[in-house]
Amino acid sequence: MRIGTLAAACNCPAETIRYYEKIGLLPKPLRTANGYRSYDERHQKWLQFVLRSRALGFTQDEVRRLSNIADQSQPVCADVHQLLVEHIVDVRKKLLDLRRMEKALARLKAKCQDGTLNDCPVIDELMN
Repeated sequence: MRIGTLAAACNCPAETIRYYEKIGLLPKPLRTANGYRSYDERHQKWLQFVLRSRALGFTQDEVRRLSNIADQSQPVCADVHQLLVEHIVDVRKKLLDLRRMEKALARLKAKCQDGTLNDCPVIDELMN
């Protein structure tokens, strides 16, 4: 299949496929005589794996680690488990950071007076 067909099947832009190919997260396809990429079901399976992993917030390095594990003839579940444990810790840290950010933004918003002041207290605070 051509890149447009693969992109449509996986609901992602063709440029994403080229990028994942370039950085090694997706196996390079064969090329036809006229130079077009020729993908098969294996590529679709790997692309869906990468896209789903990224949707869960895994970094490119983590996806590469998962790919390496999945590509083994006997994938070791303990390796995947350890990666998941590490990723959950990272997600929880990000959630804490987002909660702090939300509180800070709410505090700044509380200083706003619906745009009726001559000077903006939020801009003043951000500048100082």
